[in-house]
Amino acid sequence: LVECYTMRRAAGVGRDLRHVSYAAMPHGAKSFLAAALAIASGERLAWIARDAEIADRVAEELTAWAGDPAAVVTLEARTALAYERSELVRDETAARVATLAAWRSGRPRILVAGVQALVQRTLPPDALPDDPLVLRPGTRVAQERLVRRLVESGYEVVPEVAGRGEFARRGGIVDCFPPGQPLPVRIEWFGDEVESLRAFDPADQRGVGPVAQAAILPASEFLLPPDPAARRALIAERLGRIAARLPERFVADLERIAETGETGDGAEVWSGVLAPATGLDHLGQAILLIDEPADVAAAFAGLRAQADERAGDLEAAGELPRGWPDAYVAPRTWKAALHAARTLELTWETEAEGAPPGGNPFGWREPAMPPAAFSSIGATVRRWQGEGHRVVVTSDQSARLEELLAEQDVVAAAVARLAEPPPAGAVALVQRSLNGGFAGGPEGLVLVTDKELFGTVRIRRPRALRRVVPRDILERLQPGDAVVHIDHGVARYAGLVRRPAGGPGDEERDFLELHFAGTDRIWVPVEQIDRVSRYAGADQAPLSRLGGGEWARTKTRVRRAVTDLARDLIALYAARSAVRGRAFGSDTPWQGELEAAFPYEETPDQLRSVTEVKADMERDRPMDRLVVGDVGYGKTEVALRAAFKAVQDGAQVAVLVPTTILAVQH
Repeated sequence: LVECYTMRRAAGVGRDLRHVSYAAMPHGAKSFLAAALAIASGERLAWIARDAEIADRVAEELTAWAGDPAAVVTLEARTALAYERSELVRDETAARVATLAAWRSGRPRILVAGVQALVQRTLPPDALPDDPLVLRPGTRVAQERLVRRLVESGYEVVPEVAGRGEFARRGGIVDCFPPGQPLPVRIEWFGDEVESLRAFDPADQRGVGPVAQAAILPASEFLLPPDPAARRALIAERLGRIAARLPERFVADLERIAETGETGDGAEVWSGVLAPATGLDHLGQAILLIDEPADVAAAFAGLRAQADERAGDLEAAGELPRGWPDAYVAPRTWKAALHAARTLELTWETEAEGAPPGGNPFGWREPAMPPAAFSSIGATVRRWQGEGHRVVVTSDQSARLEELLAEQDVVAAAVARLAEPPPAGAVALVQRSLNGGFAGGPEGLVLVTDKELFGTVRIRRPRALRRVVPRDILERLQPGDAVVHIDHGVARYAGLVRRPAGGPGDEERDFLELHFAGTDRIWVPVEQIDRVSRYAGADQAPLSRLGGGEWARTKTRVRRAVTDLARDLIALYAARSAVRGRAFGSDTPWQGELEAAFPYEETPDQLRSVTEVKADMERDRPMDRLVVGDVGYGKTEVALRAAFKAVQDGAQVAVLVPTTILAVQH
């Protein structure tokens, strides 16, 4: 297969010289083949999946087979639909830029993407720097030059960095959050030399640890010139004659984008104008691996139909100009790109156009498992060993499997990493399950996963690149809103202003302007933003007067009330501490099996909550814990683990819910 693709790359013409199709491919064998092809050939592969969920699963498997997390990158889609009016999520677009930049660097060997991620608009390949500015301690770069670079790269100036694509400047320090970095970076200078790079937690702005380097990449796919006149000229050039017949809302969009560079809620509507390329333009000479071609074709057709229907409705309502640039790749362009590239089409169907006799030349098949696969795994493994197969079992319940195999006279110690396949007739047990197994092939390998053992595989939650600080004051506060300053009282927020700080050199800084009763006003440095909070009282906020005693008296009354509440709580908890509760026992093997059987992998917050709840249950003091989380974030999974632990210890559990519907659901 490697020789085939090398020859076909040199030939470069003819369908028979560019396209390979295999059928009867077990899903687990697809990623094995792709990783082997990438490693053996040195070629780069772009795996096209039907949707993002499949892409995430495939990327995890490919990373496991490749043995190097940096060898595989995933291009995620923006969550907004075509022509949808919604605010651009900076973390989403920054993550896409980071992936495309990593792919352009040449280090990753495989890129995985769903159809939507590839057909959405993005910045052109030449907008990504071939040699990005990489900051390290000792790098000589003037602070002003870096600030200009950040502005030109689309970074948003903010008082306090909380999300990707933002930067803040305070004297000799610049905070920025480049795409591709797990945490924002604080850069300090000594003269024109970078003295230190430190990651910091955007939640509390405190340093976490030193950073070896940080690459300054474009902050967004919607990259425009920093100069308003240049922005306006570029957009006018791309719009052509359409610019003369824009609806009123589009005229307002154009003015905002040209003057401020902000897309507002029009990013997806304007994507065809502001981001003229697509993910397909970034794939280069990579081999396109099309996973289930029929599903991929159906997914593309569905996305196009949805986009065309939405565009037609908007045009009919006069809300979208006729001839407006497409939000997605045109069907002709999509087909031409697939035809021009070298492709490898893989399907589990028994037959496919162009596939060789038997479907594929490797002889892979689904592992033959008995009806009670889990309980009889020992006998099944011994049979495979007797047939001379190399047996690899991957499972999220590896500890239990290790015990079960030992009970059935099969010795296999669970390992986290398997560098080499086991010898013929041997068995290996790996601690984390892949998504599907296969058997046969030239290696005589039998790979068994939780899918074959239990009928399901735990769903891995992709690491979300989301803002970790709500930024309530900085983002949601609008001029005219009522706020409370802890020292001065209730005021009216007038906006964020830049003015001289009054220090040495009269340097300008960012301030929150607050208006009080009468003509009183103050300017609060953004570094002291923690002293300002949103007003939560009546609709008509009574503004305080600076210098009076009213606010001091109000705080005294509140302080007294808080002291009384604290006294009551101390008495309550003193009484609770004297009461002895029931101390539950340690986890049983059944507890471990139950927890491993949940369909979704736990988030770090879930794991921490479960650990703390169990620790409470094993103490002899009454539990007093509140688990807080949004809808769908897994609170019930935490409760089920605690309930099962109680039942295992011989107790009964009552689940109290506010409504009958929730009672039925639980």
